[in-house]
Amino acid sequence: MTERYEVKNTRGERLAVAVHGQLGGECAAVMCHGMLSTKDSPKHVRVAESMASLGIPAVRFDFAGRGESEGSLFEMTYTRELEDLQSIIEWLATNGVRRVGLFGSSMGGAIALLAAARDERVVAVATVAAVAHPGALVDRYPSHVAAWRRDGYGETDEGRIGAAFLDDAAGHDVVWAASVLLAPVLVIHGTEDEIIPLSDAHDLACAARRARLIEVDD
Repeated sequence: MTERYEVKNTRGERLAVAVHGQLGGECAAVMCHGMLSTKDSPKHVRVAESMASLGIPAVRFDFAGRGESEGSLFEMTYTRELEDLQSIIEWLATNGVRRVGLFGSSMGGAIALLAAARDERVVAVATVAAVAHPGALVDRYPSHVAAWRRDGYGETDEGRIGAAFLDDAAGHDVVWAASVLLAPVLVIHGTEDEIIPLSDAHDLACAARRARLIEVDD
């Protein structure tokens, strides 16, 4: 069973939400999709369905500017996505949820870790190909970032993202967030990932106090 909801973020934008299972208990899991993905990514649907089959309601939602949610892709930043996730956690609290597990992929994995470091209601985190160093874009993609700053936006297949994304990303320390967590962290990463290097997974797993690292070959 999947129920559809709308949740307003702190900026007044409507976030599209899908809930697998029945809210009402004290626990829930929240899926955080990647930068240009949506809540309907097959892996997020699969994890949500699996959680619900175990009796834990699972929430998929679109960050602002993605999927069915309101907002602009151009204004995407780590800070804004953190605000969106916090709005979802607060909404769950109004439904009696006191313990939250987070699952995030790519940028969503970084958002999950950053949120967990700020909210003691998050009691477990799992990531797939999480970004450990948001500010490393300049070093990893110098020509792309130079054009991004010159033009005032970065061009993607999904649309333009404003240059504010770059400065905002540099202000978030995901490795530090992992290091202060008391919650257990599961870090999953592909050994041949060409976008987010495997070293990011190692940095996160080494920093976290209670971590398990799974490397997926090829």
